[in-house]
Amino acid sequence: MKISCCVFDLDGTLLTSENKISDVDKATLKELSLSGVKIIIATGRCELQIKEYLHQLGVSDPAITCNGSCISNPETHEILHRRFLDPNDVRHIIDTAVSQNLDYLFYTPDYVYHAYSSKRVKFFLSYNENVREEFRVPIRQAENYPSEEGYKNILKILIHDDTSRIPEFQDSFNKNNTLTIVSSGKNLIDIMPDNTSKGNAVKILAEKLGIPICEVVAFGDSQNDEEMLRAAGFSVAMGNADDSIKKICDYVTSSNDEYGITKAIKHIRNDL
Repeated sequence: MKISCCVFDLDGTLLTSENKISDVDKATLKELSLSGVKIIIATGRCELQIKEYLHQLGVSDPAITCNGSCISNPETHEILHRRFLDPNDVRHIIDTAVSQNLDYLFYTPDYVYHAYSSKRVKFFLSYNENVREEFRVPIRQAENYPSEEGYKNILKILIHDDTSRIPEFQDSFNKNNTLTIVSSGKNLIDIMPDNTSKGNAVKILAEKLGIPICEVVAFGDSQNDEEMLRAAGFSVAMGNADDSIKKICDYVTSSNDEYGITKAIKHIRNDL
């Protein structure tokens, strides 16, 4: 199989359980990049949260962030694709989150905003303590967002809650089918504009790069990776992936803590 582009989810896929890229997988990706293969990160995180990892990999290819709401090149700051949530949807969701004391955050191109009592924001605070200043995520309290101008320029809302509540949030927030609501991990509920997915973003990016979709290999582990895995020419589920994800993929590799990416690349190159 010819590989022109590899697309990697971050959490649970490229990152180990310690939120690191293993030296083994890092070397594999650098070798792929040097051979001309595009290395694309596709994540629910915003661009502000992935700069460190792109630096480690030494790649300058575009990245898919906020589950497909944005495709950009962090090095050149070129925006290839970007969609913001409707301000009216945002206001309704945030008003509901405040009234129900939900733990929420929302992402703009410049900041991550969080509820005053958010527990999830500790993830960002911990991350910032362990990276160089240039890679730290700018964080603000949601109360400091200039909402009097309308909730503009918001790429994604994250609610930190039991994912079994997704049907409830669908009924409450998505009556007009203007939203995409998915789980991106345990207790993580992502809300984006309608028809937003990593799968759509991969198709858009492949077309812009002039790469046939049949030459794209995608790697993932979670529900928000499903459309991306279905869209790619070849799909790889991590050993730690949800069973539903493993069932739809062409190949199941080892876990993210067992160099699953490197093993999958060797399998594709040697056996296909």
